[in-house]
Amino acid sequence: MRIHYREKDNGIEVVRCYGMDGQIVIPDQIDGKPVVSAAPYAFSSRKDREEEGTLVYETEESRLFRQQEILLAGEDVISVRFPDSVREIGRYIFYGCRNLSCLSFSDSLMEIGSGAFTGCRNLKKLNVRLCKGPRSCVSEILGELWQRIDVEFSVEYEEGRERKVHLVFPEHYEEAVENTPARILFTQHHGSGNNYRQCFYNKEMDYRKYDELFFVAKAQDQISVLSDLIFDRLMYPEDLTEPAEEEYESYIREHGADVAACLTDKENQEALREMSRRNLWAEETLNEAIEHASAVKSGEIVSFLLDEKLKLFPKRKKKYDL
Repeated sequence: MRIHYREKDNGIEVVRCYGMDGQIVIPDQIDGKPVVSAAPYAFSSRKDREEEGTLVYETEESRLFRQQEILLAGEDVISVRFPDSVREIGRYIFYGCRNLSCLSFSDSLMEIGSGAFTGCRNLKKLNVRLCKGPRSCVSEILGELWQRIDVEFSVEYEEGRERKVHLVFPEHYEEAVENTPARILFTQHHGSGNNYRQCFYNKEMDYRKYDELFFVAKAQDQISVLSDLIFDRLMYPEDLTEPAEEEYESYIREHGADVAACLTDKENQEALREMSRRNLWAEETLNEAIEHASAVKSGEIVSFLLDEKLKLFPKRKKKYDL
């Protein structure tokens, strides 16, 4: 990869990137100095003009394949990983990056320019490395996006060791609906995403407030979203209270067949195993899950479910009186 950059505040600011792979990994250092920021419009193809007088960093691979390189901007950007040293990204940095699907950064990143994610309608995942504490810029990013976003926090708690926290932030959007007889136009809200985006205080995630909103999600979101949200909390139970855990488990018991079908369609065998670990299967639910897995030809999951049925609900041998 080839990077155009400038020196700034005893560090490096990335201005443009060139390469052959839209999965971009920004280096920690350039010329011995930490990369601390990315300039406005750095990954946007809608920049008015290219800046002059920038310095150039390039890898050995870039030197060998210079003619095959393209400007990594706009629709050619698939994912971006910023190093832990990055503290700031400029305005409209990802403007028009409609294929950007994953963004990775650390809790050092606290300054985000206006309109940074304009047009990023396919951004689906944030990977956030919490190295210093619980605060991050996640709330600011979520505030710019309406679609469902899955967030993975990597929390470092011992040297070289970390734990994961997975959270689903559902989509939300507004729709203008006209009441023709009354000649009134009113706004109708869809999805619980706006509620879940309010679960931050001073840039810190409030897990208990997040769990308290489950009743809103049940009323407004599809079961495919709910099943992911539930198992992300059960399998990565950061600050999960017993009442919240019981509410999630109760929902699974009540809608077990539909939940299992969603997990099967996504080939999420890990979550299906969690259902077994928590003893959430009813015999009828398990039979329906096996039937659905067979219908969608998911052989591995069918095998797993059949094994669970044999363990949990073994057939009793009939006894005959002579």
